Amino acid sequence: MKQAMALALAAAMALSLAGCGEPASASQSVSQPASVSQPESASQPASVSQPESAPVSVPAPTGESYFDANGIPVLDEPSDLEVHAVAYDMEDSTIQRTVPAQVSARVVVGDAEKEGYKKVALYVTVTCSDFAYNEEGGLDEDVAYNSGIYDLYTGRALPTRSTAGDAAYDYSATVEVDGTSYDISYSKNIQWMVLPLDSGEVYRRCNQNWVFEVPEAYDGLVYCAVDPLSYDPASYSEEIDESEYYAMDLLNDESVAADTTVFFRFGTDIPA
Repeated sequence: MKQAMALALAAAMALSLAGCGEPASASQSVSQPASVSQPESASQPASVSQPESAPVSVPAPTGESYFDANGIPVLDEPSDLEVHAVAYDMEDSTIQRTVPAQVSARVVVGDAEKEGYKKVALYVTVTCSDFAYNEEGGLDEDVAYNSGIYDLYTGRALPTRSTAGDAAYDYSATVEVDGTSYDISYSKNIQWMVLPLDSGEVYRRCNQNWVFEVPEAYDGLVYCAVDPLSYDPASYSEEIDESEYYAMDLLNDESVAADTTVFFRFGTDIPA
């Protein structure tokens, strides 16, 4: 079955960085490219009102998903899990090690303001352990945690971008499955914090808050918690990447532990 996906802009995985000495925080939003303009509508006389168009209902996607076709396991709902993040020396980023990353997630589904749509809020907490303060009471390492959002049916990543420290942005995309278009708008808010323990160990915690507005029948949102083997600081970019990127591209990346990278679905419910 032919499945295709058209995005406003394509992008690879979003990479979040935390800790002291990090790059400047990302800007608060991602604007649409200046080269993409919307046609102006013809002006109407003030006395003539235009009838409101009825909301367009779209059917739920059907057929075999990209993940099933490629034998990629996907959990049916959010679950507590453990992957890794990459800790790297602030002065020499080639000095790296992986650290445990405990991931917990919960989802809330409700009505959206736009008729025929639902709002899906995904709250992810990532706790990275095995850090310690140096003799001066500071931290010698930064940490990189990698995650992303995919479409279940086409396997393509939704446009995201790298973030550093506390950051937020919003974006939109269109997913096409067997000729049916599903308009998706979403925002992402990232917050990092340092949590010292009485034992002397230090945790680095990342809170990811995602909010999506999708058609009520669309059930293809998939979160990916990447289990990395290494991190390339040169890959950090606050620009949206226009290239296509699929789940198999991620799993074939030599810097990723494919067997322990986790995907789970969320937001499949339809509000009552």
